[in-house]
Amino acid sequence: MAEELFNGAAVHEGFHDLADLRAFARKLIEHWDRWQMKPFHMKGEYEVGGPILWSFTNHVVNLMRTVLDLSEKDRGIIAVPLIRLIVENTMTGMWLYLEPSNTWAVLTEGFQKRRAAIKGVIEIEGEGFDKSDLDEIDQILKSLDSATLPPFEQRCADIEGGKAIYVVYRVMSSYCHAGMALGDFYLGETEEDPGLERIPDARLPNHEAWLGAAVSMLIISMKLCDNIDYKGGLKSQLDRAAKRMGMSLNFVKAPKKEKKATAKARAATSAAQGHDGTASPAVSTAR
Repeated sequence: MAEELFNGAAVHEGFHDLADLRAFARKLIEHWDRWQMKPFHMKGEYEVGGPILWSFTNHVVNLMRTVLDLSEKDRGIIAVPLIRLIVENTMTGMWLYLEPSNTWAVLTEGFQKRRAAIKGVIEIEGEGFDKSDLDEIDQILKSLDSATLPPFEQRCADIEGGKAIYVVYRVMSSYCHAGMALGDFYLGETEEDPGLERIPDARLPNHEAWLGAAVSMLIISMKLCDNIDYKGGLKSQLDRAAKRMGMSLNFVKAPKKEKKATAKARAATSAAQGHDGTASPAVSTAR
């Protein structure tokens, strides 16, 4: 017997129910698919990073196809790891968009991981690679001479409003790894021994919120790509979509903040010198 399509209510003035939200997302994907049939005119400043940003967005679109299929069957818990990947690709794409030179860090990290993988294959005496492959990557890494890719948390912190997105990402992470959160999801407490019961058909709470987050990331990711194309073929469609979702498409860097280490050093210097610039009694005693 075919599974019944899940269609809960949507607590959002722009949508009648979850089916309406899913149809909205599928329409966006259709816009993307049609756009890919046309030439992509990359803006000059994104000649290096633009193709990578496009790859991230295309992955978001393809992930979203499966998230929508899972949502229809009310299998939200299976969709969460995919939504987490959607968030990671979208925010990293925004990080590249706001600072195109960050592309070199992505490339450096990519070659470092490739080197580690090849080294592992060689160590287990697998076929297909030898030391010459490692030497080749080492030469590439020397030519890049770039900073390494910062942790995802830092990438989010570099974006205005990114810290809140990272918190959501961390919550999703608990459902993506073998840990207590998954045990809590599939197990329930009982008064009888052994005190636990199995819930094989458990359903993810707040299904709509997770789906809405994925749709928002889809719009943002597509907008990033649209912005680096000279013609911006999806501008009107994405602006309307953002308005219906009640979201902004203004992408800005987080304001620069004084590093904590510098602030602490200045505070320590001030305390040591005293308000009038002379050494404080504590420091004088220490000497």
